[in-house]
Amino acid sequence: MAIYLKIAQQLKNEIHQQYESGDLLPAEQKLASRFQVNRHTVRRAIDELVQDGLIKRFQGLGNQVTQPAIDYSLDNQSCFTYNLSKAGMTLETQVLGCCEETLPYELTKRLTLPNDQKAVMIKTCRSINEQATTLIKHHLFGVTKQVMRGYQSDSLHNFLQEHYQFQATRGKTRLKARMPTFDECQQLQIGRGIPVMEIHSQYYLIESDTLMEYSISVSRSDIFEYSVEP
Repeated sequence: MAIYLKIAQQLKNEIHQQYESGDLLPAEQKLASRFQVNRHTVRRAIDELVQDGLIKRFQGLGNQVTQPAIDYSLDNQSCFTYNLSKAGMTLETQVLGCCEETLPYELTKRLTLPNDQKAVMIKTCRSINEQATTLIKHHLFGVTKQVMRGYQSDSLHNFLQEHYQFQATRGKTRLKARMPTFDECQQLQIGRGIPVMEIHSQYYLIESDTLMEYSISVSRSDIFEYSVEP
């Protein structure tokens, strides 16, 4: 077996036994000294761990142990809080703003709404185990800004059900992978080289089939993997 593969296997065993998600491996120079090889050999070993999904490389930070991807289901009943609670995760919601605004032209065109259509827009940052993972813009219809300012945490859909008796189901969903903006990097604490997944979701009231919410979420791509139910 090649030396770099032996080193990769040794490091893999140590990751499983000694490291937790978010821990950094020792610097490549230290690993080279420890295994008495050159840095190129260590880098090839690290490449194997990256390919296996055990390690993420971050410029200026080093080689970080990843956490297992969270399965995020995009079925008709799913929403952020429901999915994460089902997975047993500790979820925190920070409300970043609440205002009434006219929808952008591109959005009114996509939804076949009047050009002057207004909605209450709430911005949230969702964190899992104290790590920011997702930024969401919720465009809400049939609600008032005064009531929605009372929303501070936990499930937005539960708040809507409590205050408006809204019960909704997921409609059309659009997914797009892209690179993050500078602000998104700051808020999600990621480097510019880590892609994000942008998801556009429509939710309709079950009783009347009218649009309740159009949300745009931006999530770290190294946290979630998505499953789409037929």
